[in-house]
Amino acid sequence: MITIDLTDLESTIESEKSIKLNEAIKQIFKSKRSTIITGAGISCNAGIPDFRSSDGLYNLVKQKYPSKSITKGQDLFDISLFRDEISLALFCQFMESLYLSSLLAHPTETHKFIKTLKEKNKLLRCYTQNIDSIEKLLHLNVGIDLQDITEKHFTKGWKSLDVVQLHGNLHKLSCTQCYSSFDWNVKYQKQLGAGSNPQCNACLDKYQERLYLGKRLTGNIGMLRPDIVLYGEHHPQSELILQGLNLDLRLKPDLLLIMGTSLKVDGVKKLVKSLSHSIHQRGGKVIFVNKTPLAKATWDSHIDYEILSDCDDFVRILKRDIPDLFLTQEQLDSKKLKNNQKSADYIKLEPECLRIKSEGIKSESLAPEALTPPSTPSKKNLISQQSYIKLLKPSLNRKATKKLKFELPSPFASFTEDTESTGPSEASSPDTTVVKLEPEQPCYVIKKEETTSFESRKRSLELTCAFESKRRIRIHS
Repeated sequence: MITIDLTDLESTIESEKSIKLNEAIKQIFKSKRSTIITGAGISCNAGIPDFRSSDGLYNLVKQKYPSKSITKGQDLFDISLFRDEISLALFCQFMESLYLSSLLAHPTETHKFIKTLKEKNKLLRCYTQNIDSIEKLLHLNVGIDLQDITEKHFTKGWKSLDVVQLHGNLHKLSCTQCYSSFDWNVKYQKQLGAGSNPQCNACLDKYQERLYLGKRLTGNIGMLRPDIVLYGEHHPQSELILQGLNLDLRLKPDLLLIMGTSLKVDGVKKLVKSLSHSIHQRGGKVIFVNKTPLAKATWDSHIDYEILSDCDDFVRILKRDIPDLFLTQEQLDSKKLKNNQKSADYIKLEPECLRIKSEGIKSESLAPEALTPPSTPSKKNLISQQSYIKLLKPSLNRKATKKLKFELPSPFASFTEDTESTGPSEASSPDTTVVKLEPEQPCYVIKKEETTSFESRKRSLELTCAFESKRRIRIHS
């Protein structure tokens, strides 16, 4: 695990650390199927405190409610608080104030970064521990809807999810008895702000229906509470999340980006280890971004880059180093068009410069001839010009031709090997070649035009008399 400290942005980074930071940024840019795990640290700049910092929710609860029933802030998020009426009333009041804070919150740079990865088709899935649902303000598909995700259409419903809420949704209320889901309204908000839990309308309607029909009354009327997962509580959607995680692993993610969480929760620890193992098998990288460092003994083999920085500050570094990642397709097209226009303007300048240069040469050529002496042609230029002229002109010269004449030897001369040619007129002719054949050998008269050498004549005779190859032919030039 390589640690890069960016908490002090004004200080200079070592060259080696800078190289490693560029490597991590390059991995984010190259990734095609990124998986993100986020925590409360990405919502701090939106006005929602985290849990474990000095200004976090745990210390805030302790200061606001100095009660004997709450010894530490984590007790307010434990399932055991339902055993005590005072703790339950404090829980309702605190959840109502946290809900109001989430309504006033705006998306941070990190939330917008997640949206950017979604628009670039680089986001495989985002798993968040946050319950504020700020991602919905950016029109991301948040939360598991049991109506959309069924056993028959689970794959299609899961792939449509952008953000999976691991710890529930603060913007929903659920019944402790029948687990029905409800939205917040003014009535519920006032009751929770006063420290009391509203009754479940679904349970109440069912109770009244059985009472009207005279049936036996079973069970109690449930009460509404924020639809979040507390410590020590069984997750109602754990099986669906596990099934969806296995589906994501089969889709082969190539990057795991952990932002704004200290990785203290056991369930998130298991999630990170399973994802990092699968990503490392395919050559991917795991990048951790948070203000507080991790325990190297636990995470050294699972995380490649540990970047100590505020999440929004790190996103600003990404915008500075890889700006193309944050541009829309229209902006990229316009940028490409501008670059092409600049190159076209540069190309247009070259003929303009040539035109100005040629005009300058023409203006100089208008001077009197006496002032400009003729240039002396070189020998090389003359030879090249003459050869070029010869190539252009057609050749009218024809080569001298020789006639080939074949005659049969006389009966007397056929028994002698050396026989002289008869006929003074034929022997004296320089353009005639006499070829004498052996006895009982047919005579073939071949006229060959434009012969140039002895070898070419010999080759012509061999080709013509190929079918008589067993016989010998003597050629007398």
